[in-house]
Amino acid sequence: MLTELETAINSLIDVYHKYSLEKGNYHALYRDDLKKLLETECPRYMKKKDADTWFNELDVNSDGAINFEEFLILVIKVGVATHEDIHRE
Repeated sequence: MLTELETAINSLIDVYHKYSLEKGNYHALYRDDLKKLLETECPRYMKKKDADTWFNELDVNSDGAINFEEFLILVIKVGVATHEDIHRE
């Protein structure tokens, strides 16, 4: 049986692949894939930054795609913002 954290990690991987596999690449989210992911999975954070801003910020190696490690930067930033929001309420 998986722990809550293991289940959460698997969910993050599943979300990443849901959008990366639209073009058949397990290892790359392209600009339009990221936009769709953000609009669907993180609409609240689209109000703070648009998809192009997120893409430029996340594409650390400037290869024109967001790999899983770069995607985790998004997860961390959104997680920190969510944690701060929870404590403000």
